[in-house]
Amino acid sequence: MMFLGIYFLVITLTILTQNSSASVPDDPHPCPVKAPCSCDFAKVICTNLTQTEFPTFTKVNTTWHCWTLVMNYNFNIKRIPARAFGNLPFCSLQIGHNGFEVIEDGALNGSEAFLDNVFMQFNKFKELPNEIARMPNITMLSIHDNPITTLPPKMAFASTLQFLDIGSPEMTTWPDSIRTLKKVFSLSLYKLGMTDLPLNAFIGLEDNIGFVTFTATRFRSFPRAMKRLRKMTDLLIEDNVELTSDGIPDDAFSGMVSLSDVAITNSSITRVPNLTTLPALTHLELSHAPLSQWDLGTLPEQPIIMSVDFSYTDIDHIPAAVRRIRSLFELSLDNTKISQIGPTDLAGLQKLQELSFDHSPLTDISVDAFNDTHLLRNLNLDFTKLPGFPRAIERLPALMTVSLQNITIECSCAELGWMKNWVGLKQFLGGDGECNNIHMNLFEYIHSNLSKCP
Repeated sequence: MMFLGIYFLVITLTILTQNSSASVPDDPHPCPVKAPCSCDFAKVICTNLTQTEFPTFTKVNTTWHCWTLVMNYNFNIKRIPARAFGNLPFCSLQIGHNGFEVIEDGALNGSEAFLDNVFMQFNKFKELPNEIARMPNITMLSIHDNPITTLPPKMAFASTLQFLDIGSPEMTTWPDSIRTLKKVFSLSLYKLGMTDLPLNAFIGLEDNIGFVTFTATRFRSFPRAMKRLRKMTDLLIEDNVELTSDGIPDDAFSGMVSLSDVAITNSSITRVPNLTTLPALTHLELSHAPLSQWDLGTLPEQPIIMSVDFSYTDIDHIPAAVRRIRSLFELSLDNTKISQIGPTDLAGLQKLQELSFDHSPLTDISVDAFNDTHLLRNLNLDFTKLPGFPRAIERLPALMTVSLQNITIECSCAELGWMKNWVGLKQFLGGDGECNNIHMNLFEYIHSNLSKCP
């Protein structure tokens, strides 16, 4: 009888186990590719592979409609074969920094309705693959740093593309078919082999393009074709080392009445260009350049500029033009040649809240330097040549942080006792700095030892 009881118990457990196995749900996050690739929900990650063949994707049941492929730094794979993505619809291809040369026809079959963005920069494509050109719904396309010389005359995504990054030294003539991309809002041009743009480069795009970036081009002058872009709001010119002040004529920005952000970095300009035709300008950066001159006559009649960044330039004093910008909120003068702040250098800047002189040879700040900057909240004086803690901050009732790295500061009642009566001490949070005479952080001393001073 005991044997029969054990027998029926085994049978019962077997049935329960079978029923339990039958009810196990499908894997909620299946991965359609084998190691060394991996998955993270709808993202397939195939980075730093050593094999020469493109990985194989298998069909899986998921709750999402399309996948993202992150596949970077695979230099041994040259070809994406036909039907490579046939088992999986992809909405995003992030396949930059590889050795890809060819995407075979039919590779993206099944992704036509889903593919929205393609990042394939830093590969070896000599032309835009037909598979990409026939995709009808792409809104973002990055193909710069491929030896692509032009764009095809017809692209299925011409009516949907909004962001385009393009360019290489091999691109020595302007791709006329850019004009067919009527929805392009952001255009970034990299390492173009041409020295200028044709005057008609942006015909038909005057009211569409809002963001333009030029990176590491050979332009020696500002392209006159840009004057057509009356709706452009942001302009970035970076690493164009051949661009000089003589290459930016006084009428360079005429017609760009919407332009609000201008950044020219790592160039050869020596003076601030004429900005009088930019009534909407709010942010100006002219950094990493031999800039040393800013004439008052270059400002708009009623400037509304909020931030100015002249870091890494040859500016040796705070320009008088700065005092005309009563709207100024942030001023960055890091790594300049400024050695002092005079009593009127910041006069009238009643809205200034951020001020930085990091790594500038600043030796003196007038006690009256901050008479008008009552809203200043953050002050960066790191690695300057100041002889100690600047007494001038006594005029700053709203100051929250001051950074004084690498400054010799004596923490004593004789040097810092005045701070007990400073109106701004209550909201002062601190910053960076060390006491030179005792082993203590400057702001620890201020908050814990200052109260002991007579």
